[in-house]
Amino acid sequence: MPTSLPHPFSAGETGFTELPECLRLTKGDVIFDALGSLDELMAALGLMRSACGPSPAADWLESLQRDVLEIGAEMAGGTSRLKESAVARIAAETKRLEATRPPARSFVLPGASEISARAHLARTICRRAERDLVRAKDHHSARVTPLALAYLNRLSGLLFALARSE
Repeated sequence: MPTSLPHPFSAGETGFTELPECLRLTKGDVIFDALGSLDELMAALGLMRSACGPSPAADWLESLQRDVLEIGAEMAGGTSRLKESAVARIAAETKRLEATRPPARSFVLPGASEISARAHLARTICRRAERDLVRAKDHHSARVTPLALAYLNRLSGLLFALARSE
């Protein structure tokens, strides 16, 4: 049995990944925790979107996915097209949804409906992504912007309001 492969290992196979700007990092770096959480958040938002079927709500959820994708692209070394207006849009929608419900006075048990449970799942992933971005900012400050952190903070509030409204 041969002891080596017939080809050299790629960086990914040895536990490293290269980001733009020639940044070579171990796959255990905190930036990859953050990027993984953002990827998971996009998937959770996709689950919510798939439950809506073709509708304005599905289109709106897709726009949220695209915003999260922009945050990840920026962290990976690209340029983000995320705008402050995206944060304002989320804040306005959260305020609108909260106006339809009495204030939350206790913890909410997820599972009142399928879409509500999916929103709660997306919210918990969003909160983890936000924590991961804060840790990544400690190590890679140029790759995590205040706008990205504000967006995730507001998005978790929106997802809570969505879950309650369902």
